[in-house]
Amino acid sequence: MPPVANDSGSAIGTAIDAQVHFTGEAKIEWDVYPGLPFRTDAPVVPSRYDVRDTSYEEVADILSRGLIVGWVSGRYEIGPRAPGNRSILAAPFDDSTRVRLNEIRQCEQFRPIAPVCLEADAARWFSCDHESPFMLFTLRANTDALAAVTHVNGTARLQTVSRRTNADLYDHLLAFKARTGLGVLCNSSLNFSGQGFINNLTDLGTFHRGS
Repeated sequence: MPPVANDSGSAIGTAIDAQVHFTGEAKIEWDVYPGLPFRTDAPVVPSRYDVRDTSYEEVADILSRGLIVGWVSGRYEIGPRAPGNRSILAAPFDDSTRVRLNEIRQCEQFRPIAPVCLEADAARWFSCDHESPFMLFTLRANTDALAAVTHVNGTARLQTVSRRTNADLYDHLLAFKARTGLGVLCNSSLNFSGQGFINNLTDLGTFHRGS
């Protein structure tokens, strides 16, 4: 099931319908990350950015100290969710983090923040016995330790991650689990309210100043 099972996915459905009509074949090949790579469309200003090699352990340390990270990796994803290539990541423990994330994204405070979890740990924290890589299933949280990603009714719209579905995000979660004991993070879309994913340095800088 593609993660655009709504009006925004109608073009895919139309293409499949035409394919069936002309070939009799309904199956298609698709990728959840079909977008463009991130564009460095402006100079990197040394006073605003540090440039260094990727370190999952360093990011895990930043997140564990309560800081919030804008994460960009590879091509941007299809659909209204953020399955890990254009994301705002944060530690999942405090409800105040949910408040901060909604302020950063200029969203209403009643909006929940989705958890991203190691697939192997999903049954323990969310009673999820199947993969859920596109946030299409709502489940009940099994712990009070994940306040930032647990809705007021005790549920969460879970994304599970394995090395197969998103290797970079998987390594982030492993590093965060090694530091905190839980392979779970807040995962919100790296976008402006009502607009698509941020995909260039200029917009990222505007987003940073706005937050």
